[in-house]
Amino acid sequence: MSVAKTLAKLEFRELRSNESKLIIELYNSLSSESIYHRFRGFFKDFEKYIKSVFSDPRNAVYGAFLNNELVGVLETVYLSDGCYEIAIVVKDNHQGKGIGTGLVAYAMSELKRKGAKTLVAHTTPDNYRILAISRKFHGTIKCMYEECTAVFNLQSINVDQFLN
Repeated sequence: MSVAKTLAKLEFRELRSNESKLIIELYNSLSSESIYHRFRGFFKDFEKYIKSVFSDPRNAVYGAFLNNELVGVLETVYLSDGCYEIAIVVKDNHQGKGIGTGLVAYAMSELKRKGAKTLVAHTTPDNYRILAISRKFHGTIKCMYEECTAVFNLQSINVDQFLN
């Protein structure tokens, strides 16, 4: 008798405004620590925030799905021609499993295809997971006081190794 292990299926795709409820549910499921790291402070008005992200068609939201469950979200907010700010969060019980790395790689690939040249991410100095992801993708990281900023040059990044 053999026991077959069910393989988890991880998929990435762009989310649409009609899926806002899924994103809000993910945010509501997060621990205080994850909310603090994602929003660089304690924040709760997720509905207003997501509505503002989707209000500009130049912005995009990407999701990571594990067996059809939304487990990670990465938002991109248009700053200027070819430049976007990115922010990411992965559900607490799925952190540390490479989902964030895969989601960043997917988003970078999509944004690069759409003509983006530079990405900027802001975080707190104690958010070691995001800082580690930033180093993986060769972000230039500068920390000052209570904030770190990572800048990514999409022309020099090859994300293929993280997408396979």
